[in-house]
Amino acid sequence: MLKEHDVMKLPEGKHCFGDYLWLAVKGASRSWVVRLPAVNGKRREAGLGSAAKVSLALARKGRDALVEQLRNGVDPVAEKAAAKEAAAKRKTFAEAANAVIEKNRQGWKISLEGRCSTLDQWRRDVEVTCKPIARKLLDEIAIADIKGVLQPYWDRGQLDSASSLRKRIEAVLDYATAHGWRAGDNPASWNIFKHLWPGEKVQDVHHAALPWRDAPAFFQRLHQSDAIGARLLEFIMLTAVRSNEARGATWSEIDLEARVWTIPAARMKMHRDHDVPLSEPAVALLRSLEKTGEFVFVGGHRGPAKEKGKPIRNASLWSQMRRLTDEATTHGFRASFRMWCGETGVDRELSERCLAHKVGSDAENAYARSSLIARRRPIMEAWGAFVDSARDNVLPFERRAA
Repeated sequence: MLKEHDVMKLPEGKHCFGDYLWLAVKGASRSWVVRLPAVNGKRREAGLGSAAKVSLALARKGRDALVEQLRNGVDPVAEKAAAKEAAAKRKTFAEAANAVIEKNRQGWKISLEGRCSTLDQWRRDVEVTCKPIARKLLDEIAIADIKGVLQPYWDRGQLDSASSLRKRIEAVLDYATAHGWRAGDNPASWNIFKHLWPGEKVQDVHHAALPWRDAPAFFQRLHQSDAIGARLLEFIMLTAVRSNEARGATWSEIDLEARVWTIPAARMKMHRDHDVPLSEPAVALLRSLEKTGEFVFVGGHRGPAKEKGKPIRNASLWSQMRRLTDEATTHGFRASFRMWCGETGVDRELSERCLAHKVGSDAENAYARSSLIARRRPIMEAWGAFVDSARDNVLPFERRAA
């Protein structure tokens, strides 16, 4: 029988050290292998580690333990494979969260600057905010752990941020359950946390909006500025679009003769092309602009050379807005338009279509494929005339209609 001192001298091949114990030599590698008796007609092999780390005496003890398991009706190779498979399913919160990110990131919108705010927020939550549970195994995360993550937001009264974070944690745990990485009820569900939530029920936070009756006066203030940011804000008001949709506008999207601006699906929240009827004030505004490149509203005139020719930055637009008011936002202009529609009797479906909102069920939308641009055009013309009324002394739409 081969001895301990023979281990490091043996050539390539498999060498028996008695009673199922073998040494497998391949190049510089030497590892212990137990060739177990056949189970259901199939011979089994189990590794015991490198001979450089496991002595012959330890290898024999390992061999004896495996043989004893087999005699007791336990297949040690199958047991080890099952344990390995179970370990593979035991993932941490961070691993599951990253899987959710990879699954969804292609559908998240990218800004004109090439950034994805949703992706940034998810990564920040996983790496920083959820650090206390990031390395925890999914089936070890309890209600108290999630409460500990949310507590700092509760203490600061940031209930809207806490709500968004809870929903992300809930989504990660739901994803993990669906993939068999955890079992049982979701400890982050609202059915549980509604009993723990401090203060009043979380309400949706709306963008501050300019009262619709103040729109003409605000538009007049914009017109007194020669900044490109003011022109962009005017365009946003006249078209009732989102700021990113307007910032990224290109001359190729605009047909001045037909007075239509077609925003491509890639820049739309609903991921569908959107035709915007251009009112007379909107067309006049566009004709007044100098074409200096691909984009309509070009920023970087006083900034770094790398920004020249690119769309005006969102920060610049925000600064322009702050110079005029602290009580409204660019997105709030859409609410101003919607309130004007409600007050002046505009059909609800048409007003929602003007805002590129989804109207009706998925089944209804599958058949309602018309953009209704002919019916929307008078509405946008009336809105444009109203917004521009302080400069041209045009009466508000509802008074003209009367």
